[in-house]
Amino acid sequence: MQKVYEALKQGSDVRNNLIQLKQMLKEEGALEEYLSMTEDDELIASFLQDEDAKTRKNAALVLGLVQSQESIDKIWEAYVSETQLFARGAYLSAIQKLDCKAYEAQIKRHYQKLLAYEPAEEEKKHIQDELKELRRLVIQFDGGISRHPFTGYDKPRDFILTTIKNYQDTTGVQVESGATRMIPMGVQVVGGSIREALKIRTFRELLFTLRCDKNLPPQPNVIARELAKSNLTRMLSDMHDGEAPFYFRLEIKGPMPLDKKSAFAKKLAAELEQRTHHFLVNSTEHYEVELRLVQNRTGGFYPCMKLFTIPMKRFAYRKYTTAASMHPSLAALLTELASSWLTERARVLDAFCGTGTLLMERIYALPVRSAYALDTFGDAIQGAKENAGIAHMNINFIQRSFFDFTFEQQFHEIWADFPVRGKKTRDEQDEFYRLFFEKANALLAEHGKLFLFNNESGMTKKYLRLYENLHLKQEFCIREKDGAYFYIVQKREPEAAPQPEEEPKAQPAAEQTPQ
Repeated sequence: MQKVYEALKQGSDVRNNLIQLKQMLKEEGALEEYLSMTEDDELIASFLQDEDAKTRKNAALVLGLVQSQESIDKIWEAYVSETQLFARGAYLSAIQKLDCKAYEAQIKRHYQKLLAYEPAEEEKKHIQDELKELRRLVIQFDGGISRHPFTGYDKPRDFILTTIKNYQDTTGVQVESGATRMIPMGVQVVGGSIREALKIRTFRELLFTLRCDKNLPPQPNVIARELAKSNLTRMLSDMHDGEAPFYFRLEIKGPMPLDKKSAFAKKLAAELEQRTHHFLVNSTEHYEVELRLVQNRTGGFYPCMKLFTIPMKRFAYRKYTTAASMHPSLAALLTELASSWLTERARVLDAFCGTGTLLMERIYALPVRSAYALDTFGDAIQGAKENAGIAHMNINFIQRSFFDFTFEQQFHEIWADFPVRGKKTRDEQDEFYRLFFEKANALLAEHGKLFLFNNESGMTKKYLRLYENLHLKQEFCIREKDGAYFYIVQKREPEAAPQPEEEPKAQPAAEQTPQ
């Protein structure tokens, strides 16, 4: 760094040396090294007047990285006098890292002026970059984005409840109002009640359908035009209190390569901002609307919208999770599939509880007499206790291996979301399943049920065959891709084998009395 700084003092290859210094300053401990070399930032600030725009741009970025508060006036003056559009965002990026409260009014005026500006086609990219940086400053001044309160509960709405493939009907039968149709994504509802839908636990997401072409071509300008013409902005205004803008993000679902997807989304977002006259504003950090485009096999896109303004209280208990935690909508689906096999006022055990999601959804489905949950992972057990407290559920959480657990009474139900095999060999996994079925059989009461979720179908079926008193009642393929199945098993004592009828004993011959 010292060598680069000395070259800058000599005025040697200034642009490239500023670029090198900028990269160095992003490394850990680099700022302290820089501050030890210089008493002020006059040298770097002097390059804001360079005749080369790229030099000016990099000088501003360096001043931001070193948090040069004494240079803020010079950075602002350079910004307002900058004629090269590609460089203007760099000054604003630097200002964000400084105390710029004195410039709040001017920054907001510049923002409003730029919002009203209609850029030429060749200017659009740079204007969008500048607007993005100005917007960050405005949000910073305003203490963040004020979310729009959702008020769209009372009118009938068209929406989709996304579900696991092949289990649309499980959610569909719970929809009380509106017409329903099963589609690959889940359940399409026309004229339904949002308030009623939010009580259903088995759907994953609630997405709003838009009144536009359902097979948009893969062209950002065409998609932006169609979305702007649709009922999108009207829906947002109708379902919320407050004025525009609405901050949004784009989610592109489909096989498009990541680099192309990123460029596609960036171009589409900029175009959509322009066509909605900034009613919609793109933000990857402070969004309240997600516009989702689902690509089909022909390359076209199905458009829908997800709102983060709707209070989702279905799983409010789920504050603590781990990477292995089951999604609560999946847990709710499993308990719904098992509903006809549940025992009221049962004594229930969760063998591998994690943070408690599956067991808690079981309790939501039908009250229990008592509930016990086991896991060897202490952090998961602690998180599960916190979650149960939020849900006001009385569950006995125990940090112990299922295989070491003993209890004076047997359980009416044992639930198990099996841990994935991980680095276990097949033999080790087989031994794990052998021990599980041995222990479960001992802990399960007569006529009790096992509810098992795993992706080891072969091992599950193997040990069910080995235990004559364990009878597979139902099985459901939950995810075909990874072979995830849900099994419902009942314990019954094997019927006694019929005994062969005994032959009647021969009567002894009567003794004859000699005559």
